[in-house]
Amino acid sequence: MIGWIRVTVRGHSMSPTLGNGQRLLARRLRRDPRRNDIIVFRVADDQLPHRIKRVAAIAGDPLPDWLAPSMPDVPHVPAGHVAVAGDNPRSQDSRQLGLVHRRDIVGTVSRFPRGGVVT
Repeated sequence: MIGWIRVTVRGHSMSPTLGNGQRLLARRLRRDPRRNDIIVFRVADDQLPHRIKRVAAIAGDPLPDWLAPSMPDVPHVPAGHVAVAGDNPRSQDSRQLGLVHRRDIVGTVSRFPRGGVVT
């Protein structure tokens, strides 16, 4: 499957949209991510092979209100970066993970049947 990768959700950060253990298909990144895309990305020095989060803001957007206090010297999302958040309010987001650089984005989740498994 050139252009696609299979990933498995680990944890509850994207609940209720995605569930722990759910398998997904992500299209390798071909375009800049858009707001509300669900992306798969790498975090340097992370124990997990990848993270799955929703794009909250893209390059040029003002920092979201919830993120601005943790980055007072950064008024906008810089070029080549996105801010991310989980769908679960208790998940990690860009406050803990930082802004995600485009080079660390592996792909965009394209298919995730609710409660199902992509085979």
